[in-house]
This record gives sequence, structure tokens and C-alpha cells, in this order.
Amino acid sequence: MILRIRPSYAVLALFAFIFASATLQAQVQATAPVTTLPQYQQRWDFYGGYSYSHFNPGQGRGVQAINLNGWNGDATAWFKQLFGLEFSARGYYGTIIVPPNAYSITKSNMSEYLFLVGPNFRLLRRENYAAGLHGLIGAANGFFDQGFKNSGIQPNQVGIYNNKLAFGAAVGGWADYNLNPKWAVRVTADWQPTHYGFSTQNEFSGTAGVVYKFGYLK
Repeated sequence: MILRIRPSYAVLALFAFIFASATLQAQVQATAPVTTLPQYQQRWDFYGGYSYSHFNPGQGRGVQAINLNGWNGDATAWFKQLFGLEFSARGYYGTIIVPPNAYSITKSNMSEYLFLVGPNFRLLRRENYAAGLHGLIGAANGFFDQGFKNSGIQPNQVGIYNNKLAFGAAVGGWADYNLNPKWAVRVTADWQPTHYGFSTQNEFSGTAGVVYKFGYLK
């Protein structure tokens, strides 16, 4: 039985906020010109912060979904104020509760790394805040046997996924609070699917950190 984790309602709420705000912005733009703000004239955004993920490390019975903690580093090259190309690297770490098995293994540390790229859309621009959506695709590299990697036992023998370089993606939204034209605080919420063990994991992830902007967007 495959345990599927639905994305948090926080993701849906963030999407609703972004789309509602973008619709309102479009209505305002129809009657008044948009002022180019200095917060959105930079070519590059660099982002770094804490990242959280909720993940199921196996598809067998008794495998519990676990919370992972880690980091997220992003760089976005903006071609226009509304469109850019985003590069993202993410690392997660946690402890798997291994289901009962013949090898008396009860726990195992794990790590997961994602390397993703894709379009980033800045749908809402205001002096103090901004919001947008991104769709990223790439690879996920999972290591699930760090608690018994020298034992000769494969992870699938105890009901969890084998170590694998697999498909990874992230689809979601982000929101910035601008501290000044160069610095902002950002939160993101993503549906982060991966594909270990011939099945798809509907992983949820969220991040919080700071953005530094530089360069000049012509």
C-alpha cells in the first residue's frame, strides 16, 4: 500500500492569495500606468534559508512519513520584471523509523538532495511585497541507508527505498517582504514530487529565508 501525502492547505491558500492579488493588479493596470520600482530593477536574486519537507521513505506497510529539515539555495536570473529562470539546490536530513524486519534495524539516518531549474514568474509587485509562482524540474538524490550502510543490507530488504538518483520537481509559490531595494525576506511552499522505488512521492516542502538582489535589469 502506497501512502500518499496531500500537499498542505497552506500551499492552496498561498496560490489563492497570489492569484487574487494578480487579478487585482491587472485591474489596476488597466486604468493606470505601472511605476517601475527599484525593488524589481535587479538582474539577479540570490536566496538562502531554512527548508522543511514531509516525506515518505518507503512504500511498504509500517513505513512512517517523516519530517526532514535542511537548507535551500536559489538563484534567479530575471529577463523581465515578470519572468526569470530559477536554479535551485535543496538538502534535507532526517531519521527513518524502519518497520519490523529480520535484521533488527529500527532506525536509519537519511539525506536527500535536489537540483532543479525552471521558470519563475513574479505576478505581483508592490513597494513592500511581491509574490509569484515557479515550476522547477531536475534530479533528486536520496540516501536512505546511512544508519546501516556498512552492513551489506540493502534498504529495500527492510522496507525502505534504495539509494537512487531519481526524478525531482517543485511546483509552488513564493512571497517576499521587501526590507529595501536590495534585501527581502521570502517564504515558499511547494509540491515537490520525487520518484523513488518505481512510485511517486507527493512530497510537501516549505522554506523561509532572505533574498539579496543585484545587477541591473535593462
